[in-house]
Amino acid sequence: MKRKSRKALDCKLVGPSTIDSGYFRYEVTIQEADGEVYVTPAFGRDMQDALSRLVWTERTEKVTRFTNKRTWLQFVPLISLLCVLGVFAFQFKSHGNPAWIIGGIGSVGAIIGLSIMWGQHLNKH
Repeated sequence: MKRKSRKALDCKLVGPSTIDSGYFRYEVTIQEADGEVYVTPAFGRDMQDALSRLVWTERTEKVTRFTNKRTWLQFVPLISLLCVLGVFAFQFKSHGNPAWIIGGIGSVGAIIGLSIMWGQHLNKH
């Protein structure tokens, strides 16, 4: 059984962007899996760039809607951070080796750094 998916039916160059002179405005006709057809604007240096930017924007909006529906997902990084700190503090207490504290601080730094990088990746244009 063949799965139905979204399709870009047509993409027309409208003209140069009024905001940035290096970009062009395109009108993309999209057909949803349920058969609905609509036209949406896309901006890019060329048609491929405009389509990739349109897909990226829609994916980011989908993730944002998902996380806004499930607010408890925003607490998962905080809970994981506290769990990591707890494990390293327990190991330090049981072994008496200060390397466990340094490892815990390094792990917390890595978690914070990765979360910052992930946030920047989601917000790129």
